[in-house]
Amino acid sequence: MFKKEDIKVITIDFDGTVLQRDKMWLSPRNHHALKELQKRGIHCVPCTGRSADMFPPQFEDGSFRYWFTCFGARILDTLTGEIIHKHSFTPEQSAEICRIFEGKGIYCEVAAEGRLLFEKDVMDNLWRYPVPGHHVWYMYTSGRPVTVYGKLSEFFLSQKIGAEKFNLYGIPKEDFEPMLEKCKSFDFAGISLSEPVGIQISDKPDLRVPSMEILLKHLGCTWDNVMSIGDSMPLDGLMIKQAAFGVTLENASDEVKAIADYVTDRYDEDGFAKVVEKFIL
Repeated sequence: MFKKEDIKVITIDFDGTVLQRDKMWLSPRNHHALKELQKRGIHCVPCTGRSADMFPPQFEDGSFRYWFTCFGARILDTLTGEIIHKHSFTPEQSAEICRIFEGKGIYCEVAAEGRLLFEKDVMDNLWRYPVPGHHVWYMYTSGRPVTVYGKLSEFFLSQKIGAEKFNLYGIPKEDFEPMLEKCKSFDFAGISLSEPVGIQISDKPDLRVPSMEILLKHLGCTWDNVMSIGDSMPLDGLMIKQAAFGVTLENASDEVKAIADYVTDRYDEDGFAKVVEKFIL
């Protein structure tokens, strides 16, 4: 059994864990719990597939110093601006992925260098595309989305930068299976499905724990100092399994519950706050 005084880092997922149903805001009780942990010198590290500029507004006030973004492809110290760790697809790999969807009228968010890139047609005609409800604020916030003129594949090759993650949403049914099979053929990528009718393309899952270990070393900690809470596979499950105290929520799948040390209440019933109040605060 872990000792609460040993816990120095708490990793937290966003959707289905600490955010409310709108996937935008912390409840007052969850927000208070996070602030109390901060007062005690415990690092609360958001671990998510989101890019840095897609973080909810409540996380941009400096309270959460370390951000684990794009499934660990980019880890930031938001106080100093230091990039503690980053890895991405190569420009050539990024271009190869882009060729699957570019110019086909498919809504895709491409994370690169901490920003989200979009085809010009998407930005010019948002009303035609299935923008996820909790992304709407982002799309209409000046200076956040980056419009790429011309082909995204050519952009990555000419700029010599790599993408960190791709989110494809609302793929036409007739295109979905062929696109999914093409994505699965990439031996350098990890593929997961999302709703509605979507595909996520990122680094392979086995790179995510090593990414977290880079941050832990930076903080002078090990997994013995970590409490991890989340609701889904594979990222949350990997963290929960490694942590000294792994927690999931009642809304999680049976697969995640089977590897957790403790199951707290649902995300929309302040399950996060309840478990840290019980075991840490």
